[in-house]
Amino acid sequence: MTLKEALGLKPGEMLSLIGAGGKTTTLFRLAHELWEEGGKVLVTTTTKIFKPTKPHVHKLYLAQELEALLDEISTIREPLIVGLGHGLDNSGKLTGLPADWFGALRQKSGANWILVEADGAAMKPFKVPAEHEPVVPEGCDLTVWVIGVKVLGKPLAPDWVHRAERGANLLGVKPGATVTEEFILKLMENPSGCLKGIPPTSRRVALINQADDADELKQASHLGHKLLRRGIERVVITSFLDKDPVKGVLTADG
Repeated sequence: MTLKEALGLKPGEMLSLIGAGGKTTTLFRLAHELWEEGGKVLVTTTTKIFKPTKPHVHKLYLAQELEALLDEISTIREPLIVGLGHGLDNSGKLTGLPADWFGALRQKSGANWILVEADGAAMKPFKVPAEHEPVVPEGCDLTVWVIGVKVLGKPLAPDWVHRAERGANLLGVKPGATVTEEFILKLMENPSGCLKGIPPTSRRVALINQADDADELKQASHLGHKLLRRGIERVVITSFLDKDPVKGVLTADG
């Protein structure tokens, strides 16, 4: 099963990735699937990501003016993965496009798909967003919350959880407490927690990644069923160590 099928991504939709534990890997793996189908795929961020190069993208545009960017990418007719950013910061990372550009990109770029990394996580398996995060564009059709299953049983500490102190404050527990399913569920349901900032019309899918062995697959499935009972539309379980990353898809109707 492809990631597109597993996520329930429909033709022409805009998808945003939030959370931690495999967003960037998911972003480019999905982009390549859509390109191989013959799509023109725009890949970008509203935060910062490592500057994408070939083979992850075929072209990269750094744009300060929206109209100039639209003029360039609207002339692309062939299937391509096109990286977009506003510029590069002092560390060489690609900085995100302004949130108010995305409506015009959908209408005028001629893209078949727009994929957005809308959160940063410092390469940790779990993320608790700060006040200003995530930055999901209005009009986003599908928001995918990424969770690394390897965080279960680990301490609520910076080595494992990005913004761990904020997570401890929201949960009312001491830093370093063991991360459990219940912690994740409470952070999902907290208005200041992991699912804040998602447009109300956006579908919500959880992608539980890093299910790299039988025990982790079982843990991911157990957590996934609990997420479904709390309003997540579907849960996709993955391991990017395998050629075929999709290990399971859970839906509310079975």
